[in-house]
Amino acid sequence: MPISDAQATSEYSGVLTAFIAAQVPARGAGGVLQAYNAVRQMPYFSGADRTPLAALRNGRGACTAKHIILRDVLRATGRRADVEIVRGDFAAAIPLHQSQGTDLADMIRRGGVIDYHCRVVLRDVDGDRRLDATWPDGLASYGFTVNRGWTGQGDTLQAMPDAVRCATPEDVLATKVEMLAKLDPAMIKMRLEFLRLLSGWMAELQMTETSGRA
Repeated sequence: MPISDAQATSEYSGVLTAFIAAQVPARGAGGVLQAYNAVRQMPYFSGADRTPLAALRNGRGACTAKHIILRDVLRATGRRADVEIVRGDFAAAIPLHQSQGTDLADMIRRGGVIDYHCRVVLRDVDGDRRLDATWPDGLASYGFTVNRGWTGQGDTLQAMPDAVRCATPEDVLATKVEMLAKLDPAMIKMRLEFLRLLSGWMAELQMTETSGRA
């Protein structure tokens, strides 16, 4: 799995171009909204391959891949945008729900799962706007902040609202790998377990939603 944006391939460029053609036909303010919502509606999933190419291939991804895609779509359509990495308690930002397994619910109640989260900073003449495209609409009924009402003005609501800004790197994948490696080994293990449980629960929700539409 690539751990650096510098390892992005021509295949990624082609898949990104196809994504833009299908999802972002407009330009200007309308294009920003289309890009944001197209990426936001991708289901959340933190798997072994967290690259933007894998997210585009699989139609789902975690915060890093989703926001690299959003940055690259915005840049490709004539906007100035960067990915900003922030640090906070990811478990404390997840709402409890009765459908969660005991282990996941206990970790959410305890909190204290430190993670480095990504979001996009859209640069504009009116100032910077911070866009968080982590949660799709399907999670609204489970208590998540899904941002489906964002009109393009100001910041969106944040998936990790009390996070501390850390960096705005060009090579997001490599920078995040470096940051995560500096966490305490016990925290690294806890974080990986939390992401595994969270992604498993969300995959179950997606399956339930898909079967309900069948």
